[in-house]
Amino acid sequence: MTIKIIPVNENNVIEWRKSVRRVFGDIPSKPDVERMLAGRFAKNTSWEKRLIAALDDETNKIVGTGGADEFKITAPGGKNLNMAGIAYMGTAPTHKRRGIFTSMMNKLHEQAKERGDVLAGLWASQSLLYSRFGYGLGTLREDWSIETHSTKLIQENETNIQLEFVEKEIAKKELFKIYDEFRKKQNGSTDRTEEYWNYILYENENSKHNKSGMSGLFFVVAYKNKRPSGYAFYNFNKESGIAHEDDKGELIVHELIAVDKETNISLWNFIFGIELVEKVTINRRSPHDSLYFLLENPRQLERMTIDGLWVRILDPIKFLEARKYNHEGRINLEITGQNQSDIEGIYEIDTNGETSIVKKVNSSPDISMRPSDLSSCFFGAITPFELVNSRNINAKNFDKLNLFSNMFNVLQKPWCNTDF
Repeated sequence: MTIKIIPVNENNVIEWRKSVRRVFGDIPSKPDVERMLAGRFAKNTSWEKRLIAALDDETNKIVGTGGADEFKITAPGGKNLNMAGIAYMGTAPTHKRRGIFTSMMNKLHEQAKERGDVLAGLWASQSLLYSRFGYGLGTLREDWSIETHSTKLIQENETNIQLEFVEKEIAKKELFKIYDEFRKKQNGSTDRTEEYWNYILYENENSKHNKSGMSGLFFVVAYKNKRPSGYAFYNFNKESGIAHEDDKGELIVHELIAVDKETNISLWNFIFGIELVEKVTINRRSPHDSLYFLLENPRQLERMTIDGLWVRILDPIKFLEARKYNHEGRINLEITGQNQSDIEGIYEIDTNGETSIVKKVNSSPDISMRPSDLSSCFFGAITPFELVNSRNINAKNFDKLNLFSNMFNVLQKPWCNTDF
């Protein structure tokens, strides 16, 4: 048996998508596949150049799948970096332990470097899978639930902010602009194309009008001084179709985004003011979100912290030169291990904080680490001292460790809420 890594095209894309979803336990229809291709890839992006399959040449069947969406991610300081969004990864249960997954990951990384991507990122279905490929924990996320009758917000709304329900077609235009303004200022956040918005806002026409169970989506846009400044979209999970105080409904907030603190407070006051709801849930929030400090009884907020976006360095020099640093200085970083011989070496960072020059040198290292550890430190989700205490970083001395920590410190913790 020989396994070949091949591109995906219009002749095998249906089989490819079925193979992807089989791993995750569902069977897609042809319209589902067409919607994915139209939504996950921008009009000027050829999905045939970004999707791959592992083919068993004996059976001529696809036994492994992978691909890379196109993203830009905001680095500390506000610069955009081209990122390959690794996704669709899976190996058929009949072909485990044959190196197929590794071959596909290697191929996707090679393609990403050829395109000029500076890093790769992914959301892990299993967190133990990807550190061996050099992925480090770039962001953390929290999933929340709270019983709304048990607490309230301690801050009142500003009078210059108005909230308005809008229909989906209007919401798409407003959400796109608001989110783009937000993500350009948010460390660790990714862009979203218009096509991607269509993909995540898709609703099944047969279920969106449900009177019980899961409802369709509702869209609320905030306007500060008549300018769009935030939004929330949500739906209900109702026990019955009767609006009654004994109907223990759940409000599922799919996303709440604000470009300033006043709008954020107004949107949360709105959410907590919705009646006939016993519980509110919202996923993929930042562990440093301000809601905890806005609640009269913050202990009522149930928070589950888990891994968010994992990132892998593809071009260390462009990667390290892109961000702003919190402290001026010069330091030599050694990155080694995790099967990334193409980027192993010692890199000198010389920065005044705003601009930096990074080059590969033959000097002795001040700090030694794996590529995944540098990925974790880069956005600031994980601190160097945490990694030193877990013996993942070695420092020449305390002064060098302190300099490294000060340089990579961030005032704004990273947050990525775009799952892919």
